Amino acid sequence: MVAKSLVTGPRNARESNRVEFEGGSVASKLLASTLSATLKPAIHLWALAPGLPWPYGVVDHIGRVLRSVPGTTRRSATLRNCSAETTRPATTRTDRYVVYMHGGAFLVGGRYLHRQLISRIAAALSSEVVAVDYRMLPNHTIADGVEDCVDAYRFALAKGIPPEQIAFMGDSAGAYLVFMAAVVAREQGLPMPGAIVSMAPVIDFDLHAKLDAPSAATDALFTKGFARTMHRLVLDHCPMPHTRRQIVDEDLSGLPPSLIQVSSTELLYPDAERLAVELAKAGVPHQLQVWLDQVHVFQAAASIVPEAARALTEVTEFVESAFAAHEAVARSVG
Repeated sequence: MVAKSLVTGPRNARESNRVEFEGGSVASKLLASTLSATLKPAIHLWALAPGLPWPYGVVDHIGRVLRSVPGTTRRSATLRNCSAETTRPATTRTDRYVVYMHGGAFLVGGRYLHRQLISRIAAALSSEVVAVDYRMLPNHTIADGVEDCVDAYRFALAKGIPPEQIAFMGDSAGAYLVFMAAVVAREQGLPMPGAIVSMAPVIDFDLHAKLDAPSAATDALFTKGFARTMHRLVLDHCPMPHTRRQIVDEDLSGLPPSLIQVSSTELLYPDAERLAVELAKAGVPHQLQVWLDQVHVFQAAASIVPEAARALTEVTEFVESAFAAHEAVARSVG
């Protein structure tokens, strides 16, 4: 059984709505040790020679072996500058929607790698989900990817879904995109979505806080060398500040209720904590959920890891609560 543990609510004036969850299940430990022995060395090898012709597109096809929730159907969609894919569960409500922005270090991912996770989210919320195959490094800038995610939001709005019943969700690099897409959408005059879910977010491209934290030495996937290589890659391919905007530099006021989930032992743990601080400063309703001793984006292992299954339940409950609150406000106004 996974249980909430120790810390609920603010610990000081700069950190609000923090909840810690226990970890340590046998399945989570086995997953961490397996990834540390297999995928981590491969990622480190890439970090040593990122200029080689790595088959970034091939990584996406790993997702083909992962089983989706039975009854899931998919359809291709076309956005202005990229493709997308819609996922529908067996039972689908027509009054809500999810825009999913995948992770992958702004380099990999797309149609297949996140299919299983997306199918679970779709089934839990009885909602169609559009997953954005946004433009990525090294051929495009991060700003290009943000623009594609805003286009996916326009795609959802065009279906007639009220904005307050649309949720943005993303993991890792995609967890950066959910916030930047909301900020850019507001700049373009679009209404805010009803909720944001951010799993293991990147919030800036500065390395010091990440590498100085104890979690940099305990991540089951990423090394400090990987972080340094990614930093150089971003600077090389997004040389101008407007092509790599940082969440911590943006005006976050007026954003919708936001959920942040992160592992206590991953490289991006400091980013999640800092994001919660910035949201608190901006007056954004939010919750920071810290899951002890999990791998990066552990939610993708919901079929085998109990903490991951519980995390997705928390995601569902958060979004349902946000949608219900918006509906209550709409009824009172009407």
